Amino acid sequence: MWSSARDVSSKVERGAEVRLANLGKRFGAVTAVDDVSLDVKRGEFLTLLGPSGSGKTTTLMMIAGLVLPTTGRIYLDSHEVSLLPPNRRNIGVVFQNYALFPHMSVFDNVAFPLKMRTVPKPEIGKRVEEALDLVRLRGLGGRYQAQLSGGQQQRVALARALVFEPSLLLMDEPLGALDKKLREHMQLEIKHLQQKLGLTVIYVTHDQQEALTMSDRIAVMNHGRVEQVGGPDDLYERPTSKFVADFIGESNFLAGVVQAVDGADCRVRSVTGLEVIVPARPGVGLGMPVHVLVRPERVQVGRDHLDLMNAFEGVVREVVYVGEAMRYSIEVDAETLVSKRPNLSGGLVFQPGETVRVGWSLADGMMVAEA
Repeated sequence: MWSSARDVSSKVERGAEVRLANLGKRFGAVTAVDDVSLDVKRGEFLTLLGPSGSGKTTTLMMIAGLVLPTTGRIYLDSHEVSLLPPNRRNIGVVFQNYALFPHMSVFDNVAFPLKMRTVPKPEIGKRVEEALDLVRLRGLGGRYQAQLSGGQQQRVALARALVFEPSLLLMDEPLGALDKKLREHMQLEIKHLQQKLGLTVIYVTHDQQEALTMSDRIAVMNHGRVEQVGGPDDLYERPTSKFVADFIGESNFLAGVVQAVDGADCRVRSVTGLEVIVPARPGVGLGMPVHVLVRPERVQVGRDHLDLMNAFEGVVREVVYVGEAMRYSIEVDAETLVSKRPNLSGGLVFQPGETVRVGWSLADGMMVAEA
């Protein structure tokens, strides 16, 4: 089993490189995955993120060998595995429902992949105990599924996927059945375990926060295609389309037309007549329709003058307390801007119906394409 004493370079060698080349899957007339090409680095945690029906689970199942591709190729460490059966790919898989055998003990569930590989019995016992230690289930080998909490069942499924030492781990919404607090705890546990073992992980989720928390990189999928691939900060701060900007975090969008381009800046008039200044973007010129994006936490609110490039007078229409922040909906010339401000002791609190100043700095706005 893996040793925590190994150095970083040896841990990285444990993970597999994965390459998807023009991968596609059709079910009759329905195209579930459409020409997906991705390179996953050795030891990387990559998340496939998207709404239901975006093709992320079908992509994962093709990598696992549980679904055969209609087009394209799959490579693990430069070896094509597109048509290999799952048992010849040496890939660990964890599903949302865990797929544990209820009539088997925890020990036997974890031992199952080793028995299928005809590992000698003494070796099975040693490796199962090591796997249970790894996921912090020491001493629970004799229990059955009905005697385990949701979090413990998830750990058993993870131990079973790791016990035969795969170089690639696939996870399909593995935390979906857990409550919010346990889910957040397990996100960090899985990430720390992946880093410790140097595994390559491809993870499927529709939860944006989960993807941002766990991933080295994220591939955002929509209608079977990859919209954008990048690090969490890159996707959040520099989305290339309205879909990505809207799916990764909360956003204010102003649909409008470019009225002027002045060097590094653009002036955009929204469909309701609001004029804003945003950084220019390559390929965007005079008269082009665009969407201006501003994240709620970048929208400032005050009762007095705001020394900002984009500042307007508005009326507070709604105030929502969300614990660590206050969420304000502010009407500005028939546009509604959302501002999320830290809930600091003694900080300003605005009331519904109050007239305020609202705005953002030049650097905090951006233009994105419609797609």
